[in-house]
Amino acid sequence: MTVIMLLWLAAPAVAGNANNLCYESGNYDPQQGVCFYPDGSYPPHPGGVFPPRKDVQQHTPRDYFGAIAADVVNGQNSYKVTNYQSAAAAKNAALKGCGLSSCKVIIAYKNGCAATATSATNHVVGGLGDSPEEAEQNALDKCEQTKSGGTCDIWSKASCSYYE
Repeated sequence: MTVIMLLWLAAPAVAGNANNLCYESGNYDPQQGVCFYPDGSYPPHPGGVFPPRKDVQQHTPRDYFGAIAADVVNGQNSYKVTNYQSAAAAKNAALKGCGLSSCKVIIAYKNGCAATATSATNHVVGGLGDSPEEAEQNALDKCEQTKSGGTCDIWSKASCSYYE
């Protein structure tokens, strides 16, 4: 009998706090242990899904862009940017950061990693990958396939922009 009394006394406190767990206009039904809505329905809410709670920020995944720009004439400079909201913004920022009129965007990417490699003849190429190591290896492989002399080395170490 004592146990039942304790549970009965605790139920109103749980019910008051539990309304915070119900979506939007839902209220907690302590007898059934679920949320109910003004139209009398219980989960799942009519329409098959719960309406979004106004007090909880909804997460909307988004893409992230990056770019690497390099001086393709003299090999004097390179610049990389990550986590921009558009490809155009990433490319513009990379060019601006590179700072020379001879800078060109070597590679632009979305939700991944990129690196650049160059040969002794200032032949610059980019490589993509899911990891920094993969991007650098792909840049080296592409350089080896397209070079016109010399050995290939990483010029800009990999940078990454990831899907949130």
